[in-house]
Amino acid sequence: MRKKAKKFQYRSRSPYVMYMRITEYEMQGIDHFLELTGRARKLGQQDLEQLVAKASNNVPDDWLVDDFAQLDEFTSLFAEFAIVGLWRCIELYRKRVILFAFGTQAATKVFRHKEFQKQLKSLGIDETQIRCARSVDELRCLNNSIKHSQRVNEELAEFTRWKNKKGDKLGDLESHYRRLRPVAERYLKDFSWRLDRIWKSKITHNT
Repeated sequence: MRKKAKKFQYRSRSPYVMYMRITEYEMQGIDHFLELTGRARKLGQQDLEQLVAKASNNVPDDWLVDDFAQLDEFTSLFAEFAIVGLWRCIELYRKRVILFAFGTQAATKVFRHKEFQKQLKSLGIDETQIRCARSVDELRCLNNSIKHSQRVNEELAEFTRWKNKKGDKLGDLESHYRRLRPVAERYLKDFSWRLDRIWKSKITHNT
């Protein structure tokens, strides 16, 4: 007796893994930007040092002091851009997730942190329990400090590394970018895994 062919069942792929890959590419772009600016700073410093070496003894000691200071200022500025860009990657991933899960109207509220957490709760995810969530929240507060005053604000001062620094200038943030970059990726991977698990459970339930 001829066996009856099994009916083919199409299963949609979870979009969250794809969103994660897009975000990884965006983050790698920021890494590349910071690497290029680091090279530019090094070359600029070498050029200034060569000018100093070639200058006659009649040139004042502080001849190029403003130029060296400007190099440091640009380095700090590039690090700020990197921090803001890194947080933007997190925000865009969150927006894609909420847009897919709840639609356009809900996605417009994703930039409000409490509202985003509330939306995730309705998916069954406690945002504070995502791996490295505390460090990512520090990134959020650091981004806000850069954009609003370039000083340590009240929210940021609640984190260990910024304790008793409220009102202080943020300073050079490159080391903070290097510290927060890998934890942001771990956060996104765990977040993506949790979303993917929910997606697969719904697909299984509906088949």
